[in-house]
Amino acid sequence: MDANEVLRRYSDGKRDFRLQDLKGLSLICVDLNRADFTGADLTGADLSKSDLGNANFNWATLKGANLKGANLRGAKMPDGRTHNDYLESANYLGAESVTSID
Repeated sequence: MDANEVLRRYSDGKRDFRLQDLKGLSLICVDLNRADFTGADLTGADLSKSDLGNANFNWATLKGANLKGANLRGAKMPDGRTHNDYLESANYLGAESVTSID
């Protein structure tokens, strides 16, 4: 699936991107609020400045994904935590958790 298909599906009201191969996609400054990325592979994807609020990333692979400036309020991350912050500067490297930098 490419970035245009993700955006088309989302604009059509579809939020289910579970188990999709989304490696390296450029999804900069887009609205993906409440999208379900459970088990998706987002390795190296650029999600910077995107609205990912309340998105589900359980079991997703985010190694090397760029989340700089992304809204992750209410998002469920691979570590099982729910984030209540905008990430001012984040490059997810598969660490145990992602923290907000204020």
